[in-house]
Amino acid sequence: MSEYTEYQTFTDYAIWDCDQHIYEPPTVYVDYIEGKYKDRTLRPVEVDGQTKVFAMDREVPLDNKLDECYRPGSLAEMLKSIKGGGGDDGYEWMPLDPAFLDPELRLKQMDRQNVEAAVMYTGSMGLFAEHFLTDDDLYWASSWAYLRWMEETWGFARDNRIFMSPVISLRDVDKVCEQLDWLFERGCRTVSVSPGPAYGRSPGDPCFDRVWGRIEEAGAVVCSHINEAMPGYKASRSRMWGQDEYPTFYTQSAWQWMWAYGEVPAMETFSAMIYDNVFGRFPGLKILSAEHGAEWVPNFMIRMDKMRGMGRNGPWVGGQLTERPSEIFRRCFRVVPYWEDNLESVIERAGKEVIVGGSDFPHSEGLAFPTQLVQHLDFLPPEDQRFLMRDNARQLLGVG
Repeated sequence: MSEYTEYQTFTDYAIWDCDQHIYEPPTVYVDYIEGKYKDRTLRPVEVDGQTKVFAMDREVPLDNKLDECYRPGSLAEMLKSIKGGGGDDGYEWMPLDPAFLDPELRLKQMDRQNVEAAVMYTGSMGLFAEHFLTDDDLYWASSWAYLRWMEETWGFARDNRIFMSPVISLRDVDKVCEQLDWLFERGCRTVSVSPGPAYGRSPGDPCFDRVWGRIEEAGAVVCSHINEAMPGYKASRSRMWGQDEYPTFYTQSAWQWMWAYGEVPAMETFSAMIYDNVFGRFPGLKILSAEHGAEWVPNFMIRMDKMRGMGRNGPWVGGQLTERPSEIFRRCFRVVPYWEDNLESVIERAGKEVIVGGSDFPHSEGLAFPTQLVQHLDFLPPEDQRFLMRDNARQLLGVG
């Protein structure tokens, strides 16, 4: 296996990567939160000589470790071994690279990777708050603590190269608008919203218009990164089908991977926003889908158009659409594919404009060398490869 520290590059131009990650210290919340919340927020707890993570009074099911991470690109190597008749030796562990924790070191690493800029998503600690902190007061205190840490440690658009995408919640419109104002005052260009229903409503319900309006006015991008979705989403679905309600990430059943996680909640969310005419009210709003893959996109666009006709006599929360759902998707959505997707088929059927490059670095499921995605675009002419690897993302983020 080639080590990611060999820094192999596969393009003669610097790319824009729409799916990279940071890691956080396990005390990211307790170090920045008010004292009365320290023993209930997401936090490390020593249990029988082991450090575990708790949220409120519940242990958070983790597959990862707190002082190590999976080696970048190791899933691909494991799959190759299985396909070639070898064994499943599991993911490879390594100590946390300081560049995964420090922005200045990360910028130097990006230089060596030939990455000009990247959208950076949080690690597990940042992604879990929305799902596991079901007490609203505790959630907002914890969310503000995380934002303070992120501002102090990473900033939100460092050197116009590292675009942090903090998670915001739709559980309280006034409070999220307060956070958005604070974020945009500090240069934030991307925010993440967990996929799934918005606390008993569609995210396209006009009650959330102040949120989408603020984001559109700021010229920011809404990111939908794979996540556990809203509290109770996976548990309720799993319960109805006799599945474990609270599996860890890597111990989910095949059924849960297919129907309660990944692209299914994303498709539900995107179609709800389109059908509820969010993009008629806010035509400049842009959505970036990350780590949901892209093979679902062509059929999703076809079915949205068909179901618009089937539901023509039903309720239309934001009024009837004036354009086809597929056209709205093509105009307002950008999708990061998996490197193993059949991209030729996706682009032929959906159009190249919906695809932006992303590596998922430094996660094991992604690419050890971010520019290597171009090898999966060899069916395209060089100018189209560059468009997907660089120019489309620059336009999305208002740079190109």
